[in-house]
Amino acid sequence: MRLRDVAQIVQGKFYGNNLEIKRILPPEEARRDSLTFLFNPELKTRAGAVISVKKISKKSGVIVSDCKKAMFYLLKKITSEKKRIPQISQNVIIEKGVNIPDSCSIEPYTIIRSGARIGKGCCIGAGVYIDKGVNIGDYCTIGHHTVIYQNTIIGNFVEIGANSIIGKAGFGYVKLKRYQRLPHIGNVIIKDYVEIGANVTVDRGTIGSTVIGEGTKIDNLVHIAHNVKIGKHCLIMGQAGIAGSTKINDNVILCGQTGVSDHLTVGKNVVVYAKSAVFSNLVSNKQYSGIPAREHYTVLKALARLYKGL
Repeated sequence: MRLRDVAQIVQGKFYGNNLEIKRILPPEEARRDSLTFLFNPELKTRAGAVISVKKISKKSGVIVSDCKKAMFYLLKKITSEKKRIPQISQNVIIEKGVNIPDSCSIEPYTIIRSGARIGKGCCIGAGVYIDKGVNIGDYCTIGHHTVIYQNTIIGNFVEIGANSIIGKAGFGYVKLKRYQRLPHIGNVIIKDYVEIGANVTVDRGTIGSTVIGEGTKIDNLVHIAHNVKIGKHCLIMGQAGIAGSTKINDNVILCGQTGVSDHLTVGKNVVVYAKSAVFSNLVSNKQYSGIPAREHYTVLKALARLYKGL
């Protein structure tokens, strides 16, 4: 690919020589035949071509308004897969009454129980277990060895990573002579365009539903407890945990290893920084951090006083 072609793909302004691009590499690894993204225009690189928000002296490149969006457009273009040929392995178990569209691909050792519905264009990895009454929408991807328990409802264009567990009974107990688990008769509802990483657990509702809203993205190693409601377009990062019956509103970002206690409400557009612990409701349009989580500017002022004079 020539650099001028790259400029068209990323919707940027080409300058310099129309170099042939052999590789795309990080700035510190790039060489004369490589293209790199300079998120920091002051960073030095040996790359022959650069993409940045301004012209880089003595380089050929592309000027863009947003490097991250440019990276998305280019990587999406060069990683576009050839059209998948639908194929259902002979080594799968599909119970009676399950209709699999011809456009689906199912890898070996998958089990699909009776009453399940699989939409068109789905790709189901090896060793997946899909329980009775599960409803999977169109063009979904289910990673290897994922388990989807009964009555889970999954929308369209959903991606679930390998080894995830969707719809298991939640961590709810009553103490009689000993702790006994509350029966969980609810389900999980996952809306359109949700992405769930690998090794994620989403518990079904005790009664009612655990809901993950449209467009929300969930990182690896996240736990979402019973009856949690997550809004649209949220980002839940690695090793975060949300306890039962908490409501997370739209456009919330929970950074890595954040813990949110049960029966709380997190307002819209909230950011909770890494390793924070949320024990009370959070007001919309604010940033929080710390244990317990407080408004971020308050935490920064407290830290400044604590370390003053050291």
